[in-house]
Amino acid sequence: MRYLFFAIYDIFYAVALSLSLPFFRKRLFGRDKKYHDFLERFGIYNKDLFKPRDKKTIWIHAVSIGEFLASLPLIYEISQKLKDRKIVVSCVSRTGRIIAEQRLSDDIVHVFAPFDFSFSVRKAVSMIRPEIFISIETEFWPNLFFALKRRNASIIVLNGRLSERSFRRYSAFKFFISRTVNKVDCFVMRSQKDAYRIIDLGVDRKKVFISKSIKFDQAYLLSKTVKEDIESTMIVFGSIHRGEEEPIAEIVKKILDKYPDVSIVVVPRALDRTNIYQILKMKGIQYEKLSCTSSRSRVLVVDRYGILTDFYKKSKIVFVGGSLVPAGGQNPIEPLAFRNAVIYGKFNWDFAEEWKKILQAGGGIEVGSFEELAEKIEFLLGNPHIREEMGDAGFRVILENKGATDEALGIIRKFTDCFWAGSG
Repeated sequence: MRYLFFAIYDIFYAVALSLSLPFFRKRLFGRDKKYHDFLERFGIYNKDLFKPRDKKTIWIHAVSIGEFLASLPLIYEISQKLKDRKIVVSCVSRTGRIIAEQRLSDDIVHVFAPFDFSFSVRKAVSMIRPEIFISIETEFWPNLFFALKRRNASIIVLNGRLSERSFRRYSAFKFFISRTVNKVDCFVMRSQKDAYRIIDLGVDRKKVFISKSIKFDQAYLLSKTVKEDIESTMIVFGSIHRGEEEPIAEIVKKILDKYPDVSIVVVPRALDRTNIYQILKMKGIQYEKLSCTSSRSRVLVVDRYGILTDFYKKSKIVFVGGSLVPAGGQNPIEPLAFRNAVIYGKFNWDFAEEWKKILQAGGGIEVGSFEELAEKIEFLLGNPHIREEMGDAGFRVILENKGATDEALGIIRKFTDCFWAGSG
């Protein structure tokens, strides 16, 4: 029965992967069409990376760029406190791999995660030989989880979240999903709701814990870098999704006409699916791309991934996208690191718990429409003292909620047979 289940899953996975490639090919393999490290997608890695007499290995997996960046404080602490462990970080997208190469030290191995075919994950696990596999946020990979348990590796899910939409989708296949989730040794969820949902999928409640979001720790780490001052007031529209682009372009036009000392940065969420350039041209808005800027325009469109933080450092007001279309919202915590006044839309279920804390502290403003977004931006432009108060309140939220990394380290320690570096 088990072999039949995996055979059926492999077939469905192959079909789904084939159908998705036309849409995600560039993200998976890069925009230069060279199909970098293609064999790694099937668990075939450079043998020099994994030698038979290597240290025991901790494998950390982050699907998205945001998850990888959020996990950096944790990766750093593990590398400092578990010096007798080899650390492997895997990602899915080519862009994520490039950012990992830039941000990680040379002694940390970075690879592509294998496709979840039974043969490819067996190959990957046999080469990496992990003692612990850590998944950042909630991703379920049946073949990978079963292959890990066959090698007696511990599986930990950190910073777990399960939206209502994802929960309903998983619940429809509860019989199959429960077989996968029960291979996980420990779920560390971001909220009580997330914990209840994962338990409802069949997980033993003794395996489920609640902790703060590691994104607060990431923001605290960012706050230690210096905020850059610029002459003009900068507004950042970050992680903008399709459906938000045209109304935001209208807001940009109004701001440019009314506030001559304001500069604007627009950061599309998906560069290969954005219409922002055509929209700005159609509305007669002069702009420059980051890749070819000459600093002559007041509107900058960021056409690179992984550098949104660089603009949060310079800004005064931030609108976090994916929140005025039903997409669940993007990370509203990161801009707080630089004491920005943050505006967020009502479709924010992916960060509902974190946003609730920010709202209660007075560190942000929630809007229900693009008209209200325009009004709130103008209000903040006209009231710099309120901007500053919001920025200070938001930063206090970070200080009050950091600590998830230390809690995660305590859990990871229970699954290792060693002492921390520097401990008794």
